[in-house]
Amino acid sequence: MYFSCNTAYGSLPVFLPTFLQTSLGFSAINSQGLTAPPYFLSFLLTFSTPYLADKLQQRGLIVALMSLIGCVGYIILAAATNHWVQYFGVFLAAGGVFPAISNILPWVTNNQGSDTGRGVAVVILNLVGQCGPLLGTNVYPTTDGPRFVKGHAVCAAFLFFNTCIALTLRTYLSWQNKRMDRKYGTLEEQHARLALGSVDGEKKADAQHIAEAEDEKSRKEGYVATEDYGPLFRYIL
Repeated sequence: MYFSCNTAYGSLPVFLPTFLQTSLGFSAINSQGLTAPPYFLSFLLTFSTPYLADKLQQRGLIVALMSLIGCVGYIILAAATNHWVQYFGVFLAAGGVFPAISNILPWVTNNQGSDTGRGVAVVILNLVGQCGPLLGTNVYPTTDGPRFVKGHAVCAAFLFFNTCIALTLRTYLSWQNKRMDRKYGTLEEQHARLALGSVDGEKKADAQHIAEAEDEKSRKEGYVATEDYGPLFRYIL
């Protein structure tokens, strides 16, 4: 996912002023100024969508939605001929790509059961994902101007692919959570048993060990990220 988003993420800031000037016919100064509104929209969404995802515990749907919005934006850029329609596509592209990135990064780290896992995940994520800009910055050759249809099509395809990956991963993580619910009981059931002291056998030892390690406030608020993939661990969807 990070690679797919980074393909568009790496190319959009580099080529947007050139695209506005050569494709939409704005002057050099106006092209620089017209990049600000789409970036401001993406700034707002980059801060608000992770907050919303935290509240809803639904990062996968947010990633898929933002990727799909960016995909539609690039399709408009590739297909439309009206300058202002294309400029609207820039808003969708910027408003989709940047927030998608800001939700992918915490989604990866949230779903690791230990500090070691989070560290390794970040390394692998960046090792693979940062190759995306190498592709993204080479799909807009000057020979494709002034419309740059190929570059827009490549970015749209990667963002659509990213949407599919996010939904597939969310489905898989949901299945894993249900499997753990069947094995250990739901989080509500486990907390109730801990409160009553009625957990028996191995489940009791595991659950009590994790519960003692957790902060009491976090347990009451229903946080699901517990270390070491224990009975109280659940994946963020």
